[in-house]
Amino acid sequence: MNISNYTRILATLLIVNQVNNSSSVYSKELDDQCSTYCYQVVKPLLENVNTDESMTEEYNELQHTIKLQAEKIKNLNKLIKSKDKLSKSCERQNGNQQKLIDQYETQLTTLKSEISSKDLEIKDLKSENVKTKELQDEITASKQASSCFGNLTNIQTLRVPIIHTMTVPCESNLPEAGGGWTVIQRRKDGSVNFNRPWSEYREGFGNLHGEFFLGLEKIHLLTQSQPHELFIFLGDFFNETRYARYSNFVIGNELEFYELKVLGNYSGTAPDSMQPHIHKMFSTPDRYNHTNIRCAKDYSSGWWFSKCYRSNLNGMYVYSDNDKDVNGIEWRSWKSRPMKFAQMMIRPLE
Repeated sequence: MNISNYTRILATLLIVNQVNNSSSVYSKELDDQCSTYCYQVVKPLLENVNTDESMTEEYNELQHTIKLQAEKIKNLNKLIKSKDKLSKSCERQNGNQQKLIDQYETQLTTLKSEISSKDLEIKDLKSENVKTKELQDEITASKQASSCFGNLTNIQTLRVPIIHTMTVPCESNLPEAGGGWTVIQRRKDGSVNFNRPWSEYREGFGNLHGEFFLGLEKIHLLTQSQPHELFIFLGDFFNETRYARYSNFVIGNELEFYELKVLGNYSGTAPDSMQPHIHKMFSTPDRYNHTNIRCAKDYSSGWWFSKCYRSNLNGMYVYSDNDKDVNGIEWRSWKSRPMKFAQMMIRPLE
């Protein structure tokens, strides 16, 4: 619709308004005069006006709807952007998590390799432990076979180099000494005569269940086969007992006259009476290997004499201590009186 048409409509409306304001006398006349023209021209115009108003309302509603939809679209765009950011963040987190997973897998592979290596080491160690145990068992068996370890108090056959076997008494009943001792000499009742020649002291004599001397050659072979300690147990006629212990006991061979080579360190309750005899050769009444002094013959025994002795556990047996000065079994650093009991024992060092 152009401007001239709107001008006509407005003019007509003004005319109509004037007509409505005129007196009622002329109302009918005007209606009559306008009826033909006004209704033919104005009515369509009014209908167009109503249509435009309806279209304007629809337009406004559409505009409002478009505005609402635009707001929703804007909000949706914001939500999409937010989701995009969240998605990118998730992707970064997923990437970081994948890196961690890769690192963990690498570490796991490394750990599996280390565990496998450790398993092999453990297997080797177990094998070595078995071999070590077998070796220890062999050593223990060897000790048991060449000493009184593992035996209480009985007669035992030992395996020793050169002579192969020897029969010895074992002792494990002395609380002061502990177990595993090989007895090499015992005096207790005077039942065996110790006034013997060199050959018998070399080979040994007496009763292994009672009084005896094991023999210099056997003692030499025992102390040469492995290090031994020496334990001497003493008892007097007043039932008092004492002991002397030496940490390393070695005697030489027959060519060296069974020299008392080593004693080691002393400990005990009977003061040391063996030290003056170290490095002295063994002598018997028929063979003097120490000096021209005839100690062995004068004291009727074989021993490592030294001008003549501070101790002599192979001396003549005296059956009582009657407070007389007699030559007997003596340990003079404790008392210059005869002993009722004496026992010499050796044991391999552990």
